[in-house]
Amino acid sequence: MLSCREITELATAYTERALPFTERIRFWVHLSMCKHCRRYVKQLRLTIDATGQVMFPLPKPSPQTQAALLRTFQNWKKGPGKPPSP
Repeated sequence: MLSCREITELATAYTERALPFTERIRFWVHLSMCKHCRRYVKQLRLTIDATGQVMFPLPKPSPQTQAALLRTFQNWKKGPGKPPSP
């Protein structure tokens, strides 16, 4: 069964209907048993519905911000309290 953390990782693909069939089944099984993840997915859908498409250009982050974001995303599975890799 998928963990709550994996659900949050896959939620966007799920809402975009981009998950393979077997992953969708695993996703549904988890949602059927986890009210917190059901709420999270519902909030995600509501946010997507409310915002629609972005109608203005977003500023490009600085190279330093991009690097920091990449480090954060690359290291998020290591868990809280662990410093990112240099």
